[in-house]
Amino acid sequence: MGQLIQQEIFKFRHQRMAWLAPVILVFLMGVLAMTAHGASVSDQKFYISSAYGGFQWLTMLIIVIGASCVTMEFEYGTIKQLATQVNHRWTIFVGKYVLVLGYSVLGHGLAILMTLLLKTSAGRGLHWQTMYLYHQSLLANLVTNAGLDMYGGMMIIGLVFLLASCSHNNAAAIAIGMGVCFTGEGVSSLLLQSFKSLLPVMKWNPFNMLFLQEEYANPSYQQNVTHLTIQQLSVGSLVWALFFVTVGAVIFSRRRI
Repeated sequence: MGQLIQQEIFKFRHQRMAWLAPVILVFLMGVLAMTAHGASVSDQKFYISSAYGGFQWLTMLIIVIGASCVTMEFEYGTIKQLATQVNHRWTIFVGKYVLVLGYSVLGHGLAILMTLLLKTSAGRGLHWQTMYLYHQSLLANLVTNAGLDMYGGMMIIGLVFLLASCSHNNAAAIAIGMGVCFTGEGVSSLLLQSFKSLLPVMKWNPFNMLFLQEEYANPSYQQNVTHLTIQQLSVGSLVWALFFVTVGAVIFSRRRI
């Protein structure tokens, strides 16, 4: 597995999008930080704790990178060479998944660093020790949101990898992955409202787990939206992530090359 990871890192370093994504992330965060000058104190706290939207944009960028990471092996036929180097093809899939998770950690680190820098100009009236949600400092909220986003990202990346394993090109996997991010929460709310008698089961649907970070910022979501606690959403996200990765690995290993 170690040698496989090294090979994946080598290929990953030569992906244009892997280097372009941080530039796009920094640019988008900077744009939002510039517009936050005239915002209220409450809004500024929200912008800072959410890394000026950096966590959401990073998720979208990782969807693109993750889908391309899987589908390009089949598009360029390099999967044939990789398959001869391993005993089980699913290890290639898992190796790519671990690599993208690592990239996500680095991306969130960059988002936090940029937030520290941008706050010096966009949030001068606030201090990192300023109390925000859960009687925690603004800095603690920023770090917690980063952790929750990375944790929830395991499920999203797993789903994207599963979709990419079923697709012949990355466009379909990217489109569906983006659709899940933008409409998944709405789909979950619609399901829970439409099938109230099945609420004990329906509340565990994977789309509901997308509310993990939002419920942290809005505790009322537990009663009004998700009907699950933060701890339950965390467990559900992990279970669904393992499910998506397992199914995706099976499909990847059995796909014709």
